[in-house]
Amino acid sequence: MDKITTIEFHDKDLLGSINIHGQNLKETIAIEEMSELIKEICKDQRGELRRDNLVEEFADVMICMRMLSLIHDIKPEEVQRWIDNKVARQKRRDLEYIRNKLRRYEDDR
Repeated sequence: MDKITTIEFHDKDLLGSINIHGQNLKETIAIEEMSELIKEICKDQRGELRRDNLVEEFADVMICMRMLSLIHDIKPEEVQRWIDNKVARQKRRDLEYIRNKLRRYEDDR
């Protein structure tokens, strides 16, 4: 369950699009797509989730992230190292949160 299913991004096509439209436009589009995903998440928070829209915006952001990784020569190993570090940090924070919650519960008894 730790491994994500492989997703094909069709790098040749993405690189072609970057070459045609340029880095600046692709970075601007990435920002716009992230904003659209944020909008869908906000709709979910309001109970107005449209799952297909959310998944579509998620896919758009993933494509943009792949384009950004190609533009900036970011290697999957680099990203994985940061993911591993950040997930480990989150796990430590979660455990500390649970410990503090238990302490408060015991103190209140």
